[in-house]
Amino acid sequence: MKLGPRVAIIATLLMAAVLAAAVGAVLLVLHSDQLADMDREAHALADAITTGMEPLPAERAREALKARVVALASKGGAFRLEAVAWGAQRPNNSWAGLVDEATKLDAPVGRLFELKGIPPFYAMAIPLHNAAPGEARRQVVAFLGLVRDGEFIGREVLASTRRLAPLLLVFVVTFAFAIYVMLMRRVATPLRRLVEAIDGVSKGDLSRAVLPERDDEVGSLAGRFNAMMNYLRDAREKEARATAARVATEAHLRHAEKLATIGQMAAEIAHEVGTPLNVIGGRARSLGRRASEPAEVEKNAEIISTQVDRITKIISQVLDYSRKSRHTASEVDVEKTVRETLEFIEENLKQHNVEVTLTCEPELRPIPGDADEIQQVCMNLIMNAIQAMPSGGKLAIAIEYVIRRKEGLDLAPPSPYLMMAFADTGPGVPQADRARIFDAFFTTKKKGEGSGLGLPVSHGIVKDHDGWMEVGDGPDGGAVFRVFLPLPSEEGDHDRGKKGATPPPQTIA
Repeated sequence: MKLGPRVAIIATLLMAAVLAAAVGAVLLVLHSDQLADMDREAHALADAITTGMEPLPAERAREALKARVVALASKGGAFRLEAVAWGAQRPNNSWAGLVDEATKLDAPVGRLFELKGIPPFYAMAIPLHNAAPGEARRQVVAFLGLVRDGEFIGREVLASTRRLAPLLLVFVVTFAFAIYVMLMRRVATPLRRLVEAIDGVSKGDLSRAVLPERDDEVGSLAGRFNAMMNYLRDAREKEARATAARVATEAHLRHAEKLATIGQMAAEIAHEVGTPLNVIGGRARSLGRRASEPAEVEKNAEIISTQVDRITKIISQVLDYSRKSRHTASEVDVEKTVRETLEFIEENLKQHNVEVTLTCEPELRPIPGDADEIQQVCMNLIMNAIQAMPSGGKLAIAIEYVIRRKEGLDLAPPSPYLMMAFADTGPGVPQADRARIFDAFFTTKKKGEGSGLGLPVSHGIVKDHDGWMEVGDGPDGGAVFRVFLPLPSEEGDHDRGKKGATPPPQTIA
């Protein structure tokens, strides 16, 4: 039941109870008034009888009482007389109590009797004296009983109840209708508008507004609702602006991290390019000295061609990697991407004496994503591992299928993911720094060795692919970074049980 009818019913019931109590009180007063009127009539009649019969000689008391009873009966009326007692005789019936009271008070005493099994009646005991008031020999010589049927009082009260009941019903119905109309107009209708506005907000419509038509609690509620809508609209606009700014910043950060990574490798790449150039220069000079020897010319030309191809390959990889591109959804061969990344930084691994082992699930299938961005993640994590092991070490890369529950979705069922794990033998990541390891510009490296953007950019790329990253302790010490990337729906059955045994690790460098 809605609020308006419920409040109207409660108010009507309360009003009906109050009116019923008031009518009951009125009927009680009416009953008392009827009884008081009857008592006054009885006392007036008793006074008349006393005046007419006193003084009453004791020897004539019986005859006088009977004569008065017959005389009043012949006249008719509501009251009737009974000869109750005379001389030394005293009643032993219901008159005994009234006679004793009248004797004590030396005055007429009347009362309404409501006895079980008989109709109510009024009775009065009237004492009669043998002398006038003030005389010494004055005493009670007889008692007359005055009786009247008391049912007329109940009939009068019942008649009054029947007259008041329709009026009471009309008043209650009118009151209920008035309360219902007032509640619907003053409370239910404004609240219904507010509920409709709230329903619209729950569906994303923040343009709703409720006019505060009154200066009361309902109007105050409408005003607060409008203030909340203004706040939500401002918050949505700010969030949209912040989201746009964050997306743009992340894009710039990713590109900047690419350039920063290239800058960090520039010296080593220059060395790598310089070495083939020195070889080419030496072989060119040798050609000049041994131009007459065909075998030597062929050998030097082949070496020069190999070194030129090497330089071209290095420059092409640097240009491709540093070129800024938009996220392009396609199928990514993760194993191929990792191998290309390792090939790209092969010389860096050799110079830092880092041995890499790559372990892959058999029959790896492509996953949805952007190959360039996945390669950037791999590049950042491998470069971090190289920088964490300046004196050389081991880097173990594993690519496998796992069943995991996505980070932050505690109630979601576990799902299949492709995991890339990069485990080095460096000093590891302190527990205190792991909460901030993915924050922009946070770095534990020495000044000039890192920009603090590699891991945040990688983390953002993985999130854009609907995955997540974790950092932990490696099995042989050091740190292990795990990248979880979702599989397409048909990849749900690619677990280890169906893939067979994991192949032995392959040493890359």
